[in-house]
Amino acid sequence: MKIHQTHLRKAVFSAVIVFIMIWALAAQYILVDHNSIKEFDKIPDQYRMEAASIPMLFMDRSVGANISSYLDCLASDWASARSYCKKYDHRDSLYAVDPSEVNWKRVWDRALWRYETWPAGCSEDVNCLIQYMEPRLDSFMVLGCQFSYLAVLPGSSIADPVKGFFGSTIGKNHAKVLSDYAAAHPDKKIIWWTTSLARGIGTPESQEFNEQMRDYAIRNNLILFDVADILSHDPEGRPCFDNRDGITYLDESNPDDHLDIPAICPQYTTETEGGHLGSISAGGIRVAKAFWVLMAKIAGWADVSQDENLRAGSRYHNAVTIFKDQIKLNNDSEQMLQLSFSNLFGQKVLDISLAPGKSSIPRGNLPPGFYVITSTPVTSVMRIIIE
Repeated sequence: MKIHQTHLRKAVFSAVIVFIMIWALAAQYILVDHNSIKEFDKIPDQYRMEAASIPMLFMDRSVGANISSYLDCLASDWASARSYCKKYDHRDSLYAVDPSEVNWKRVWDRALWRYETWPAGCSEDVNCLIQYMEPRLDSFMVLGCQFSYLAVLPGSSIADPVKGFFGSTIGKNHAKVLSDYAAAHPDKKIIWWTTSLARGIGTPESQEFNEQMRDYAIRNNLILFDVADILSHDPEGRPCFDNRDGITYLDESNPDDHLDIPAICPQYTTETEGGHLGSISAGGIRVAKAFWVLMAKIAGWADVSQDENLRAGSRYHNAVTIFKDQIKLNNDSEQMLQLSFSNLFGQKVLDISLAPGKSSIPRGNLPPGFYVITSTPVTSVMRIIIE
């Protein structure tokens, strides 16, 4: 029996799942982040071809154009690819990458994958995507859009708990609008994206919005392309933070604000404030490889890298182990919690009240399956898969 878990925000309870279940991968939920890039070379030819056969459209600003260009790179044999696809040197040698980062095998045909810039006078708005898609919907099976780092500038309301994209007031540019659109078109797949990032953006707004996006995706079993996570981890998997660190770099000398906010790694851009991917290839190639992993999973490839993503959650104190025929829960807080168990379709299966300390519930209270456990009033999420 394999038991995996992942956490979005630090949870205050732990669960011991104590019975054997066989769980077939049937969920729509897909996560591709920096842990997934190593799976690129493992994609079987069958799923490389099946992914290539899926008509897809994504809408974005200039970083999206960069991503599209690097998808073009992979569409050529490495030896014959254009020089901009293979730049591993950096104008600061400290940030040069290993040449293997910009190498690939096989040819990855993206002819049916289309990038579109936001329509004139309409951007960073899911309604722009919906309106654009309406007369073209029959031409695509997969679609999505990314908000750029310009949408998460300081002062942006995009993460506002009331007026924001996930806020309590539902406006025209709201997650529910896109979710409702997806529900009205069940034959289509929607890719949800975290934002692009820049050296100067990392902001509190980008950090909060991207966390909200991750929470929303796991709560609603969505397909998430976590570009922000990919761009904010260097090739060794180390996190990168914003440039307000008091360290002079070329023409940038921002004072230290004593905050570590995820930002694009300097290995992926030569800009000191921006975050375009065009002057050095590593960031663009990594995102392009990750996108192929995503499309292969949408095409039905077994979710190999998900195990790694789940194991990444082990840095938190919650644990999942095997113990007889009970589900053991440990509330580490000092207050009563309400725990909600939802299945992979977002349907609530069980609600329980959890007093401080240790408690348990019989295994019969939950049928075999996949669960997302959420707690209130302390906002936390734990995802458990047992297979």
